Amino acid sequence: MVGAKRKLSRAEGANKSARTEAEQPTVPEDPVEMYSDEDMEGGFEDLEDGDDGDEPEDQDMEDDEEEDGHVQGAPSKLTEPSESSAPDARFSVPSLEEIHGLKETSELYMNNMFKLQLDEMMRQIRPDFEHAQTLEQALRRMHKVFDSLPSLPPQSLPDALSSLERLSDARIVPPFADPKPREEAAYKFSFEKPSNIHLVGSWPLRTAARRPGELDVDVEVCMPSALFQEKDTFNARYFHKRAFYLAVIASALQKDAKLGMDVEFMDPEHNGRSTCLVLRARDTSSKEFRKFKTVIRVHAAHELGLFPLGRLAPNRNSLRGAIADAEEGSRLAPTPQYNSSLVADSLRMPHLLFLHSTAEACAGFAEASQLLKTWATQRGFGSLLLNGSQLKKYPGRQMVAGSENTRFMLTMLLAHLLHGDEPSSGLRGRTLHAQRPKLSFGYNSYQLMRGVFDFLAKHPWATSPVYMRAQPRYGLASHAEQVPPTSFSAASRVLVDPSGCVNLLAAWPAASVDLLQQEAAQTLHMLNDAESDCFRALFLTPRTSPVETFDEAGVVTLSTRSDDTVRRLDAGSARAYAIEHMLGISATALGSRAWNVAVSYSAPATTWALSEEPPALSRKVEFGVRLNAEHAWRQVEHGPPPEDAVSCTSFRAFWGDVAELRRFRDGRVLESVVWPVSNLDERTALPRRVLQHALLRHGCITKPSKLQFVNPTFDGLLDVKPDLAHRAYLKSPLEVGFSAVQGAYDVLVKQLRAMDDLPLSVIGVQPVAQALRSMSTFAPGPLNLAELGSEVPDCASYLPVHPLLLTLESSGRWPDDLGAIQEMKAALYERMAAVLGPKLPGAIMRVVYDRDAEAGETIQDQSSLQITLPAGFAFSCRIHHDREHHLLERLVRSSSGAARRRAQDALTRYDQRFVHAAAHHAALQALYDQYPSLGTTVRLVERWVSAQMLSTQVPVEAIELLAVAVYTSSAHTPPATGVAGLVRVLTLLRDWHHRETVLIVPLEAASRRAHEYRQVKADADRKAPGTAPADLRHITATSPPVTVTSTQRVAAEQAFRAARARDPAIHHSAWSIATDLDESGSLWTHEAPSVTIADALRQLADRAVAHIESPVVQKDETMVLFTPSLKMYDFVLHLDPAVHTRYAESLQPDSSAWLAKDKRAFKNLRAVRPSLYGNESRPGWDPVGEYVELLQSLYPGIFHLFYDHHGGTAIGGVWDNAMKKPHPFKVMLGYSSRPESKSNVVLNTEAILSELARLGFGLVKKVEVSST
Repeated sequence: MVGAKRKLSRAEGANKSARTEAEQPTVPEDPVEMYSDEDMEGGFEDLEDGDDGDEPEDQDMEDDEEEDGHVQGAPSKLTEPSESSAPDARFSVPSLEEIHGLKETSELYMNNMFKLQLDEMMRQIRPDFEHAQTLEQALRRMHKVFDSLPSLPPQSLPDALSSLERLSDARIVPPFADPKPREEAAYKFSFEKPSNIHLVGSWPLRTAARRPGELDVDVEVCMPSALFQEKDTFNARYFHKRAFYLAVIASALQKDAKLGMDVEFMDPEHNGRSTCLVLRARDTSSKEFRKFKTVIRVHAAHELGLFPLGRLAPNRNSLRGAIADAEEGSRLAPTPQYNSSLVADSLRMPHLLFLHSTAEACAGFAEASQLLKTWATQRGFGSLLLNGSQLKKYPGRQMVAGSENTRFMLTMLLAHLLHGDEPSSGLRGRTLHAQRPKLSFGYNSYQLMRGVFDFLAKHPWATSPVYMRAQPRYGLASHAEQVPPTSFSAASRVLVDPSGCVNLLAAWPAASVDLLQQEAAQTLHMLNDAESDCFRALFLTPRTSPVETFDEAGVVTLSTRSDDTVRRLDAGSARAYAIEHMLGISATALGSRAWNVAVSYSAPATTWALSEEPPALSRKVEFGVRLNAEHAWRQVEHGPPPEDAVSCTSFRAFWGDVAELRRFRDGRVLESVVWPVSNLDERTALPRRVLQHALLRHGCITKPSKLQFVNPTFDGLLDVKPDLAHRAYLKSPLEVGFSAVQGAYDVLVKQLRAMDDLPLSVIGVQPVAQALRSMSTFAPGPLNLAELGSEVPDCASYLPVHPLLLTLESSGRWPDDLGAIQEMKAALYERMAAVLGPKLPGAIMRVVYDRDAEAGETIQDQSSLQITLPAGFAFSCRIHHDREHHLLERLVRSSSGAARRRAQDALTRYDQRFVHAAAHHAALQALYDQYPSLGTTVRLVERWVSAQMLSTQVPVEAIELLAVAVYTSSAHTPPATGVAGLVRVLTLLRDWHHRETVLIVPLEAASRRAHEYRQVKADADRKAPGTAPADLRHITATSPPVTVTSTQRVAAEQAFRAARARDPAIHHSAWSIATDLDESGSLWTHEAPSVTIADALRQLADRAVAHIESPVVQKDETMVLFTPSLKMYDFVLHLDPAVHTRYAESLQPDSSAWLAKDKRAFKNLRAVRPSLYGNESRPGWDPVGEYVELLQSLYPGIFHLFYDHHGGTAIGGVWDNAMKKPHPFKVMLGYSSRPESKSNVVLNTEAILSELARLGFGLVKKVEVSST
């Protein structure tokens, strides 16, 4: 690791060397406040021998190749040096500029690959500004059209619309903003050709960045001042005249045949006041222009200074709403968004001049702006231009509510950090002194981008407004006298442009700004992680769906009814007002339960034909809630004490009849809301319940069904059907969860440690069972052993076995021979059974051998003590003797051939069973203590994998490591719900190129962090109960990432490359999951999954994520994810569920499997079917699993079997491809065959299937053979 420590002079010198003194622009002579080295720089890791990584391509950003074969930004063709070239010409000493570039790469970027990926991406997203001749031709033609426009005299609205129709020879509907103009309006509509025409926006700045869909080029037409009156600022009169002006221009552009453009209206801000024209090349127009994938947007503007700015201050009212007779608008509620839209129409050109000057002075400005825009687009900030086939190419893209101007806002924020604040008096009477610029003009694009992220993440937006410095040279002089800073006091988030008149965040709900801040903090967290490749997560992977980003997500159909007419009109649309209202209510209702609530809607900007009315905005929007896991599921809302009458009135008004006055155990008397729960599912649903109550009470929704969540559709997937659970278990697992098995474990451990009659005392008991770390797919219930064979049906009689490792006190009595050690273990198990019997009345003790145990085996551990407790749980105890490891290692070194392979197999089993399993369990248990949703995530992923009939194909430990990778990733905050964790694990499976890369999981480092978290919390609670940090898990910009060391990463990558070199066909370790406990990456995945299964899982995960992001809000839609298709199998063995001991775990169990058809125990209760297995408990007995193992041992290499061990009633089989081909006949062929020709035979599939049915008699109901 090379540290990134650099002095300011070196940084500026390195950047300035790229430009000559003659090229140096004038840089403002402001003092510069530099960020610290830690803020602005990262380290890099020399991965010269590492994996080259993936090309930075993504379907959401890549451009199609040009039809003539030219790809924009591609390097020119390289030529070989001629033989006559001098050696020093080919291998010359690097220039000073190249040395500076290499040094900058090593010091600034997180690793050496990041800079290369960044450069490659910039070639993809940078438009081809130099080859825009067809665009220039279209703009010149538009200018001619504008110059030839005829004038229209002032006239009433009906007469003006008639004149418009005569001009266009077709019906054109002006896009009037709300409130719509009345036909009898006193003001007149007229038209004069534009006084000025400007090219504005990002195109002339060269800060435009390609994104999904089309790129926009903005043209501004300035409306003559003679068309307006001073009173036009009120009641949307200006916007009505503006809409009529645009309609006249649209008619002329549409009629011009030489232009060859289709013209539509578009509302980029979704407020009815920013409507513009969109010009898109027709199919018959220039082929070169269509290939450019660019549209032209025409905006209408008024001249700077036309209207008094004091009248348009954000604390003034310009919409009288229902009070038409009001004499003075300032007495009404302010209309900041309306006023901001009107003023902003005159500032496009001054903003362009200001930004252009900044870009000239800062060489990295344009590229930094493009990086910021790309980053924001991938996170759902900013609208898109999608048309026709592009809507299908990018389905479901969402945009964060109110963030339509994100790209412009981020560019202005970058300029602000280069110029510094405006000195002025602040809000609430405070004086804001001018601060030095945060960023230097000498920074490169990466440093500038990082500086913006740092400011976004750390600035207290809720309490500290931001004022950009005035720029009088560009028409952005300060107007503090007319628009004082205190006029922005009502705004929740403030970023004022250099004119001091426009809040760039006026249309942003506070929740959307907070979400942007959290995304910036998370991005800084990724940039600080020098050991991980986060480039794809930063710039290439779209994360616009709330399902993929938030812990709770869903769809809400908003009520647009409102009694506050002024606020609704100010918002620009009923939907915008409803969203703002919903977010405010949600924030109050959830309080500390959630970090953030956000709303999103379709990202593509709405366009419509000139002859149509503007389409109504959909009231159905998506939302997401990022939960604070420390407080999300509390049952009591504490309100004010009764002495505070005003607060009590407000509290009761908000919560309604659920609020009550309560006395608590500590003596406090408070207004409170108590949310009762009866089981774990109801507790998990508390945030949803709170949110639904608040939104319904305050009119955000009209009925509960209008609020639909994704997470409830996954309920029940991890639970046994309630009526069956009550028959089979002493207590329902739905009510007690994992506490029942943990309680039984504690009882057993107490008795094991208390055994005094053993030759060696038990000094340690280490659990290694999934259920004892709360990660088994089903929480094991206490099986009613007394009712086996009667009330407990056979299909619910499965009794899982939970393995434990016992450590005995050190002693010289142990023999120094492997065979004798195994015999001594068996003897100790028998002695333990005798000692424990009296202490555990009703318990059943058995010394059992593994299923693969062999008679005469002397070196391998293969026995254990199985204990079935009367409480309904079974445990398996194995003695861990560390001397075995030394003896096995010595045997491996001293033997050869078959004996060495046997010894190596025994050593591998020992390590996995006694060393790695224990360490794995301990690490996961620590992580579960820190992240309670980790257990549910693992369980849901296991359920999903099993439902694909891949139960035997993927080790559970590998699934657990995938989940840990999600929780320790610096790409996002740890999920607080299991469904959010499931989606992210599926996303990881989709994006992980397992054939080319190793997945590195910092398991031990994460567990150490979890222990530290628990210790800090315990210390805080001990010093002052209740004052522990709200949630130490919440990622901030300064928290260090959890990662492996660079040495461990290099070792893991080297081991992966070596493994792939040895096994290019990937017969083993298709998944390589390395940890800081296992650098080989093959500990749990050496044998499974196979490369075919790994590839299939990636495809399934891709489809599953796309399906969930729809989003899924209906139960039957979710069940599609867990319902596999049987058409892909060559044959299917259908099982009888009545004799399947795990059928109770099925996704949709049929009661006919356990209830007698025509027999009743009572008049209202059907009797249980007669038992086949009787009343004897059989721990671990799974007849379907045994049957599958039997078939695989009898027919190795003939077929592959797939099934769901969680109650699946079908076994899918696929014939091995090699077995389908004819083979020469020979004796002892090894499988049933039939003649195919005189010398060849083929597999006799019919006979084999008959054998399978015979072997499964009583279990297999029928055999289905595929017809294809």
